Amino acid sequence: MLIANATGCSSIWGANYPSNAYCTDPQGKGPAWGNSLFEDNGEYGYGMLVALEHRRKRVAMQVRELIDSPDTLPYLKQPLEAWYSAKDDPDLSSATGGQLRAMLEPVRDLSPAYAALLEEADLFGRKTVWAIGGDGWAYDIGFAGLDHVLASGEPVKVLVMDTECYSNTGGQTSKATPRSAVAKYNPDGKRVAKKELGRMMMTYGNVYVASVALGANYQQTIDALAEAERYPGPAIVIAYCPCLNHGIRPGLGHSIVEQRRAVEAGYWPLYRYNPQAVAEGRPALTIDSVIPGADNSGANGSSPLTESPRYPDPEPVSTVEQFAMNEDRYADLSMIDPTEAGILRPQLQADCNRNREALEHLAKKP
Repeated sequence: MLIANATGCSSIWGANYPSNAYCTDPQGKGPAWGNSLFEDNGEYGYGMLVALEHRRKRVAMQVRELIDSPDTLPYLKQPLEAWYSAKDDPDLSSATGGQLRAMLEPVRDLSPAYAALLEEADLFGRKTVWAIGGDGWAYDIGFAGLDHVLASGEPVKVLVMDTECYSNTGGQTSKATPRSAVAKYNPDGKRVAKKELGRMMMTYGNVYVASVALGANYQQTIDALAEAERYPGPAIVIAYCPCLNHGIRPGLGHSIVEQRRAVEAGYWPLYRYNPQAVAEGRPALTIDSVIPGADNSGANGSSPLTESPRYPDPEPVSTVEQFAMNEDRYADLSMIDPTEAGILRPQLQADCNRNREALEHLAKKP
């Protein structure tokens, strides 16, 4: 995996030397990480992908020439053909590439073509490119580049860690900040609704889109990331990330509970939009959220919330109001301006209701 990381909280812990968030497996394989400027991370990741695809096409051409050449050692033909057939499969390309590399090493000096191919052996296994960053990048400053990259049709993968504000620079309002939240630049509560990035990207029709909350539904998050990785085109996964600037009253140690409460209340929807499902006669959109106020056992086609004995939820919630009053960014408005809080908080509930209704409408489409 190649990671293009927008400057922000994720880049700070991503390269917090002498420790490091990324590591290798026993075979020495792991991610390659790079930190881009805040505003161009989409383009940065896209550039990685274009370069990678160009280099792998050249390797495929070298292999094809060796397969077709009468001068190629006969016992090399089978591993060459095996890799060529599997070059686009992440697992098989790595396995067949390892075999091909082992068989080329002893004979590399017999032909410049063998030596040249071995120089590119790091490209035998198919790689993936993920651009990761926060909502300040994805919703705001880097949105034009993100939109351009996802609209390209190329298989760039995007992970947005949505804290609903500019966390790394002090909690300023972003377009991901919901209505009524108190943040820098909106000290009296934000007056407009949150930008629905996921639904916007669905309109392209060929972009995989998912909304996840790890603490609320662990399995749904894994499923979404795995599907995004396998999807042959562009993909974006938007993850709900509780933040210090939210002012969670029991503390950030309860962020798992807070994610569960956000989904329970209908504040944060869980869904997966997979365009490939249409070819199988199924709706592209699957809603994985529980229905607010309903039993969380998985009825009505929704997935159950993750239960955690270590982080029990003492007070299940069924409305956005109940969820919001557990966080200072919403509760503070009631102290600053109770009148405005009385106006904006119901509008936040209406925003969440409209978003769910829009998702449910899309989920019914064939």
